[in-house]
This record gives sequence, C-alpha cells and structure tokens, in this order.
Amino acid sequence: MMDAVSLRDLEYVVAVERERNFTRAAASIPMAQPALSQSIARLERRLGVTLFHRTSRTVVPTEAGALLAGRAHRILAELGRALEDTRAAGGRHTVRIQVTEPSLTVPRKVLTAARSALPDAAVHQTTVPRSQVAAMLTDGGLTVSVGPRERGAGLTPEELCREGVVAVTDPAHPLAQRDSVTVAEAAEYPIVAIDTGMSDWNSTVARHFARCGCTPQWTESTAFGAVAAADLVHGSQAVFLALESIARSLPGPIPHRRFAPDWSITWFVNWRASPAPPPRTTELVDAMRGCL
Repeated sequence: MMDAVSLRDLEYVVAVERERNFTRAAASIPMAQPALSQSIARLERRLGVTLFHRTSRTVVPTEAGALLAGRAHRILAELGRALEDTRAAGGRHTVRIQVTEPSLTVPRKVLTAARSALPDAAVHQTTVPRSQVAAMLTDGGLTVSVGPRERGAGLTPEELCREGVVAVTDPAHPLAQRDSVTVAEAAEYPIVAIDTGMSDWNSTVARHFARCGCTPQWTESTAFGAVAAADLVHGSQAVFLALESIARSLPGPIPHRRFAPDWSITWFVNWRASPAPPPRTTELVDAMRGCL
C-alpha cells in the first residue's frame, strides 16, 4: 500500500484540503490545475476512497480526506524538520515565516528585514490557513508568524505595530464627502466581502461591527484581493473596509476615510518560546522589531 502513495501525493492532498479550491491549491504548489485534479482522482482510485467532495463552487474533504490530510501534514512537517536539522548540522539554517497576506506593507517590510538580517539562512515565506498556524509554530513547522495574535502552549506573541482601518468608496458615495465615518454609518451600506479562502478579514470586520452594535450586510460578490475589492465599490454604494496601507496603494483617485472613533488592527510576531525556539528565532524577531 505504501507504493500507492508518494510524498508528492501527500503534498497535493494537504494543498487541496488547505485551500478548498483546486485552482488556488495548484497555484500554491505550483502546477496546472487540471494536472492536480487528475492526480487527486488517480490517488482516490488507488486508495479506493473518495477524498474530496467537489461542486462547481467548493471542494470539501470527506472524513477519509480530512484524516489523510491531517496525517500527511504531520509527515511532511516531520520530514521538513529532519531535512532542516540535517542542513543545520552542516551549518545551513532554514527559517519559515508565516505571513497574513504577504502583499501588504507590514509583511513586505518584515520579510525584507528578515532576509537582510539572516543572509546565511534560507528564508522561506509561506501562507497557511489561520487554523493551522498555532500548531505549526508549536511543532516547529514555522519559525515565526506575522499577523494576528496566536494562542497556544509555549507561544509568545509580541506587538509589532498598529494600522488604521479605513472605508474605501466610490468618489460619488455619500461617505466620501465626510472627514471621517462611524461604524454605524458604514453599516448602512453593503460591505465588500473578501474571499474566505484567502483571508479571515470578514470575521475581523464582523467582530468589530458587533462590538459597535452593528451587523455588516455583505455584498453578494466576493473579492479576491484589494484591487478586486476596489472594483466592487466603483460606481456602487458598496464600501470596502481596508487597512490604510492598502487604500493608499490602490490605483486611481479612490477616496478613503478613517473611522471615528479610531479603528486599528494590531500586527503581531508570534513564536515558540518553550520548549526552546527553533534556530535563529531570536535574530529573526529582533530584525522585525527594528524594521517598523
């Protein structure tokens, strides 16, 4: 039976379970989407089980698929650690940095600082589902993560910086005429929904709205990235809630207004302090502290 499954097969299963979408999973590997679909289908035939339920919109793991993906993740992580330990024994270290949405300003700065501070190490950037980050920090699959605060035994979160949230609108939108907006005012309009496979931003927005006694009414269409979100506000009443650095980077004259009272998001660097952190963690965290 071991001959029926290769390490590459396990990587495919983990990618599809993580992304819940064949196109995104293929891009993360990378490979062509049809080739990935065919590889999963061949694996299912060899094992005699269905690993994923497929529809036109979603890919959902079966019980068998979730079991295999979970164990495959641990196998690949353990193999990765073995290879990294081998390289370290020869004087070559690898650090793995999980970042939330690597195209944003803060992740770009910390990654640049990390590579400058550790020129003798292999610095790998990755983006995995939020649900997996704490476990990967704990088991050494990640050296650090940059994004929301992570909680778990032995994990240490440290605040790096705070960044304001703004309301991005069409120039003709009523909110574009104001100096600032409130959550209650924004809640009167459709809020651009971000693809949940890409980010947990919708949950962040919903929690903040709830604290202000409001509920977001989401747009029917979801956006995959900031530019697509800005397209959804063009010529419409929709509001795109974004970090200020994103709003400033958008092309064209797109107005954005800060919230009153202020609404900000905190960026954290998270790492495993106990048991002993992975090699180079201290240098990595020090570099990130100094770059913002």
